[in-house]
Formats: sequence, C-alpha cells, structure tokens
Amino acid sequence: MKIALINIEKIFGAPPIGLAYIASYLKKYSNFKDVIIIDREDPINIIKKYKPDIIGLSAVSEQFYDVKELANEIKKITSAPLILGGIHITVKPEDLLKTAFDIGILGEGEKVFLNLMNLYNKKGKFNSGNLNKIKGICYKEKNKLEINCREELIEPLDSIPPIARDLLKMKEFYLIPGRIGTKVGIKGSIMTSRGCPYHCVYCGSNSLFNKVRWHSPEYVVDEIELLNKKYGIKHISIYDDLSIANRPRFKKIVELLEEKNLNKKVDFEIYARANLIDDEICSLLKRMNAQTICFGFESGSDKVLKYLKKNTVTVEQGIKAIELCKKYNLYIVGYIMIGNPEETEEDLQKSFDFMTNPGIDLVQVYQTTPLPGTELWTYAIKNKIIKEDYYDHKHKTILIYNPDLLLNNKIDKEKFRVWYNRFIEVANKKNNMKKNLNLEFRDIIDCISIGFLLKMIKNWKETLKQGTSVI
Repeated sequence: MKIALINIEKIFGAPPIGLAYIASYLKKYSNFKDVIIIDREDPINIIKKYKPDIIGLSAVSEQFYDVKELANEIKKITSAPLILGGIHITVKPEDLLKTAFDIGILGEGEKVFLNLMNLYNKKGKFNSGNLNKIKGICYKEKNKLEINCREELIEPLDSIPPIARDLLKMKEFYLIPGRIGTKVGIKGSIMTSRGCPYHCVYCGSNSLFNKVRWHSPEYVVDEIELLNKKYGIKHISIYDDLSIANRPRFKKIVELLEEKNLNKKVDFEIYARANLIDDEICSLLKRMNAQTICFGFESGSDKVLKYLKKNTVTVEQGIKAIELCKKYNLYIVGYIMIGNPEETEEDLQKSFDFMTNPGIDLVQVYQTTPLPGTELWTYAIKNKIIKEDYYDHKHKTILIYNPDLLLNNKIDKEKFRVWYNRFIEVANKKNNMKKNLNLEFRDIIDCISIGFLLKMIKNWKETLKQGTSVI
C-alpha cells in the first residue's frame, strides 16, 4: 500500500515534524514501508506519478483555506481517501463537511493514522461500518458528521521514534545556513516533549495534548547526536512549549550532553518562561551551550499579563529574568502581543516601555489574534469580533495589523493603528541595532559554499514571494 503525506508549508524553515513523526511511527510499527513525504514540491504532479492509495495532510487554522483548496484539486485526479490532521480539524471537526477530505484525525495522530492504515489494508475501503470502531477520528456519513471518542495519548513518549528525516528534502531545504540568535549556520530543530503545564488564553497546545509528556534525557541526547553526526547540524532550536519546566530531566540532559562532549559541538535556542528562570536554570543553559533564549513576555502590564497567562507570571519576573540571562551572557528574544481585550493606552505604553529594555536583544511584536481552540477564540466569537468561518477564507497571514480582528474595546481602530506602527517602528530600529553576528570559522565555511548560497537565494525568493520577512 502506497501512502503519501503532504507538507503544505512553504515559508518557514522548520521541517514538517508532525508528518515526519507519523512516517517514522508507520515504519517502526507496521509493514507499510512505501511511504513518501511530498515536501515543498508540487503535490499534484507527485500524486499523478506515485499513485498513492492513501493521502494525508495536516493544517493549523491559518493553513485551513489552502489545504481545503488543495484537497479539491487532489480529488480531481485520484479517488484515494484524503485524511486531514492537525489542530484546526481537532478543535473544529465540523469543518470537515466543508472540505473534500474523507476523514479528520482528532488530536495526536500517530496511533490513529496507523489504525486507519491497518483498517484500510484489511478491508480495502473506509465506510461507516468500520470507521465507527476507530478512536480519534471524525468522518462523513451521508453528508452528516460522525465524531468518535479520542484515542488515548501515546505513552511512553519514547515509543515514538525520531522524525523520518530520511523522507524529507534535507539538503534542499533544511541544511541551509540561517540565523539563530547571534549565529549563522546550519540549524536543526527537535521536539523533546508534548503539551504544556500552563493554559494561556491565546494558546491551543492543550487542545491537542491534555497533559505534558516528556521524552527521556537519553532519547533527546541521542537525537541531538544524530543531527550533529549525520547532518552536520551545529545549531539546534528546541521547539517545545517549555522544555525547562521539568527541571530534573533538563539537568540530566545537560549532564549527558557534557558526557558526550556535544555541548562543544552544538549550541541551542530554547523557549522559556520568566517565572521559571533562576541561577540554577541559567547555569544549566550555559553548560549545555544555549546561546539564545526566547520569552513570550507578551505584555509590560500586569493587568494584561494576568489575563493572558492566568496570573502565573508578572512583569517583575520578566525584568528579573532578563537581568539573570544577561548575567550569563544569553541572547534574549522577546515576544510582545498588543491589541488584547481590555487593554488601555496606559497598558500599551507599559508594553512599549518594557519592549525597549536594553537587555532584550531582538523583539517581535504581534497583534493578538484569536485562534480556534483557544479562550481568545471563544471571546472573539462571543463578542462578534470574528465569525466562525473566518479561517475558511483566504488570508495572507495572521498576527500582523488587522483592524477587523482587533480584540480590544478600549481603543478605537485608528488609535490602535498608530500604536501598532509605533511598536513596529521602534522594534525594527532596535533589531537593526542588534544584528551584530558572532560568526565562527565552521559557519563561515558553510555560508560561503556555492551550493548553500544558491539554496539560500532560492529560499529568499520563495519567502519574498509569500510576503514575509526572511530573518
């Protein structure tokens, strides 16, 4: 049986981790070896040549329109069942009826997808008589939606093998030098856990994973070693919601990196939270050779922060975290959200002042945007700021200035536009001042390679075509 998984992402540099986990899970736990990932190529042409029996895609909400359009095109050339996974269909399963997809996967996908493949291989088709026994899916039955109960989360998490990078266009797209903090070089990405212990109003992580699970330190370090030895990757972003939250595990990861001398060969970018930062964590970050630490500071107003993060962190903790990280010479990336419910001009001024903290090396400012599966989405629907079908339509991107999505009822749209432009202008100036890079010889060799330069130019062209910044 031939299985095709399609990556529709064409802008950002990270590999399709979710699809690649499904591929690796299939390879380990089944006899379905004829699996491909259509990765940044024309899927229609590949499908015509490969003639898959099953086709799977995944989409977040801002990709839903594009994946819906692609499904329509695929159905014109094949009768193969189409399966859609990802957070959008998980939190809005009713949207399956608006698409050409046959089945939606709800929540974690590996086990559910494997069960579907086993069923199809045995029966030769999907129908209501056999799909009703598969947990974790929604499907169409006579133009009506059927929703089955969720599948249990996979445990232990180590039972899921590392992503199937051998099925990805690694050389073409993922071994291209890029910026990571103060460095430029070949970078990779890993996920070392699933879920988040916090429940911020703007985040849908817990819609996919209702609890936190962790890969073992040994699993994590083995994957880091694989990236370094097999692919020559020297800079790694750890994309977890919060990898430092499990302190004993994080400490063991650092110790294993030191034992294998990997902290001398690889440096890291970590996502963190201000209330978890102290001298011990900073010392561990330094020992593992973390260079960049990213914080969702979100706001300089305690009132707004209390709402966004449910009273779990304060502005003062953010300031102290900056001071501590600078003590350990860490490069700080800060994220700020503006246009929040109940946010006043006084609150915006506090966020503006916080953003200009000299300890923050690079700042990114976003308009707060409601995403399905979050409390902000519920708020926006209830207050008639957004319609349920918003993501059914074409949108160039989200998180940028959009007066129609303004969640704030304290500031009119024109005033907010002025504030938004002020934030962006100052952020751009601040970031331009901070673009001094720390280039090492090993990275210079990569960056002056003709092959890499040609790939980088190709990547820039694709990025500019999509209308977003490169770095």
